[in-house]
Amino acid sequence: MAAAWSHVNRIKKMANLFYNDRLIIAYAAFQQSSKLWSAGAEITWKTDGQRYSHTIEALPDRFKTAEEAERFIVNFAKSWIDANR
Repeated sequence: MAAAWSHVNRIKKMANLFYNDRLIIAYAAFQQSSKLWSAGAEITWKTDGQRYSHTIEALPDRFKTAEEAERFIVNFAKSWIDANR
């Protein structure tokens, strides 16, 4: 995440979980201007000794709570994993 985010968004909630041999690092960020939460995730995995990653960010979806944002992005990340196995 870029430094430009620091004055606009503050990460308040983060979750790590494994799904189908992938690590999902999900976060919810509070946007001061809209008073809503956005979500993003980093998915990492190893295949044949190589490390790979995929970032999900800059989605237009906004949420009233961090929990809603986190739930959304975890499901989004799981769907991405299922579609890209």
